[in-house]
This record gives sequence, structure tokens and C-alpha cells, in this order.
Amino acid sequence: MGIGKGKRGAVLAEFIIAFMPIIAMSLCVAQLSRYAIARLAVMHAAEVSVRACAVIIDPDPGHEKQVDGPDSDVQTAAHVAMKPFGGDLGGTEIHIGDPTCTHDEGLDVNGNGGTDTVTIDAKYTCTIPLARWIVCGGGSKSWTVTAMFPHQGAKYEL
Repeated sequence: MGIGKGKRGAVLAEFIIAFMPIIAMSLCVAQLSRYAIARLAVMHAAEVSVRACAVIIDPDPGHEKQVDGPDSDVQTAAHVAMKPFGGDLGGTEIHIGDPTCTHDEGLDVNGNGGTDTVTIDAKYTCTIPLARWIVCGGGSKSWTVTAMFPHQGAKYEL
């Protein structure tokens, strides 16, 4: 046996031992960043939807003739807000349910006030190999986002 014999492959073994944790960590960071973007996208959709709710649902409180828009407009606002992120319109990672809009009648003497609230249920499917098992347990994560907006409609007389 000569010098250096029997040590072949030592560098390869060290590389494999160091490479696996580093690549796993990198994939997890990528998965977590995609998850954070998905949460921000759903929060943005909830904010857009609650603004639509404030404008469309009961825009003239206290008036005998209701000029409400359809609830589907509030739902459309959320789905359009998700479109750049690929959510629910052809994307595979983010799926949102139809938002529900409620109006709290906390009116003052002039008919101003109240709070509009929108709640959206979302489901995010982890897609990055290896990291989906570490971050999402091999499946998906679900959460509920709630956004509130003051209803500033006034009581007008025609």
C-alpha cells in the first residue's frame, strides 16, 4: 500500500454529508418564502374585498330603496386580487373560498359608521420537493384571514 491509498472518496463523502443539510435548508427557505407570499396575497384579497363590501353592500344606509350591489361583486374583487398570484384562477398553490361580508350596524345619529368585515378561508398547497414534508407535513396549510373597514356611508334624503 502506498501513500494516500485507501482515502479515495473521502472528499466525496464529506461533500455528501455537508450538501444534504444545506440543500434541505435552501429548499425550506424557498418554501417558506412562497408560503409567506401566499399569506400576503390572501390578506391583500381580503382588504380589496372588504373595500368592495363597503362600497357595494348597503351604500346608502337608512334609505328606503336599497341600491345594494350583488354579493358576487365582493367575491369577484377577492378573486381578481388573487389573479396576479395565480390563486384560484389556474394556479395550483393558493385556493381561496368565497369571502363572506358582514356589516356591523354601529350607526351614530346621522347614520354614519359601522364596520364591514370580510372573512376568507384559504388553503395553500406546498409544492417544493423535500421542503413540503418539512414545512407543510407533506400536504397543505389552511388559514382564515379577516379584514375590517369602517363603513362611512351617510344617511341621505332624496
